[in-house]
Amino acid sequence: MNIKEMSVKERIEVRNDLLDELDEILAKAKQEKRNFNSKENRRIEEVKALIAEIDQESLKEERGGMENMTLIKNPDEQRELEQRAADEKAFLTWVKENRATGGITAGSNGGVIPVSIASQIIDQVKNMSGILQRATIWNVQSDLNIPIYDFTQHVVSYFTEGSSIADSNATFTTVALKNVIIGTLTKVSNSFINRSDINVVPFLVGELAKAIAWFLEGELIAGVGGAGKLNGLAQITAGQITTGATTMTITPDELISLQLKVPQVYQKDACFLMNPATFAYIRSLKATTGELLFNETGLSSNFEYLLLGKPVLLSDRVPVMGVNALEIFYGDFSGLHVKMTNNIEIKVLLERYAEMYQTGISAFIEMDSALAEPAKIVCYKGK
Repeated sequence: MNIKEMSVKERIEVRNDLLDELDEILAKAKQEKRNFNSKENRRIEEVKALIAEIDQESLKEERGGMENMTLIKNPDEQRELEQRAADEKAFLTWVKENRATGGITAGSNGGVIPVSIASQIIDQVKNMSGILQRATIWNVQSDLNIPIYDFTQHVVSYFTEGSSIADSNATFTTVALKNVIIGTLTKVSNSFINRSDINVVPFLVGELAKAIAWFLEGELIAGVGGAGKLNGLAQITAGQITTGATTMTITPDELISLQLKVPQVYQKDACFLMNPATFAYIRSLKATTGELLFNETGLSSNFEYLLLGKPVLLSDRVPVMGVNALEIFYGDFSGLHVKMTNNIEIKVLLERYAEMYQTGISAFIEMDSALAEPAKIVCYKGK
């Protein structure tokens, strides 16, 4: 299969066929409730490599740097992609040819560094952070007060005509989300930027997104707030925490109790969140007969692992098993509210790294976060 000799249409068709093949392999494994076998694993890697080759080849097409290979049938969508391509070209041209003029910000709305570039960074950050994908996102720039109401305190009772009905003790409270400034910087070789055969925009966007996503993932999990800092799941109240009975040990009974601690109304979109090392420990638990206790080997539609019938979200930013460590979170993570704007201030730093023959690209974003609905999430804490 020579990808380079194919037309754009042929590559699209081949890519779609490969995706269908992946879906079929996944469906078969799920139906038979098993892991992929060695033959399927090899084929999956082959298909992923072919898809990556097709995507790489698409970057070389003279479409103004556009990476999307989907056939465009909607005129509005076509115009949006064309505008994005034009924005990328303007950004790349300025970085290459006009670095000596200093920095310019995305806030100028349509200048050399367009809003679409900032939006690409935000989109990639969300895609890279599993917890951010599941949180409730508020795309506003000003301070935000979120109304919170505990429905469990609302009185609902039988009523006899002519009598007085009891009122509710539940009241609305608010959680305030303000502006916390977060920044990152990536340095790029000038020789890399000046090479005309390389589109440096995806690289810059990707590097900035990875740096922001790594930081946010950690803060949204372990952040405890304070002046100028984000609040994360570590804000969880004592009543939502289950402490293990034995040091460096997690039992199946404890996992089941933890899962059932979340009200049923929130179970539909609930999932586990833990460090990969913790999940490896749990999956290795065995009965006295030597059989694995957790034999749910199927995968969900998002290629997530399953535990007790629920998806498992893995993150290197969750603490590993340890004394007093918040090892496992479970629940509906929409209870974590995040206010973030789609406007990122981007600056190109010239003189600072001139002697290194490098160009600095910095990005700043204003946001805030809080565990606004704590009843949706519980936590397992190591003894």
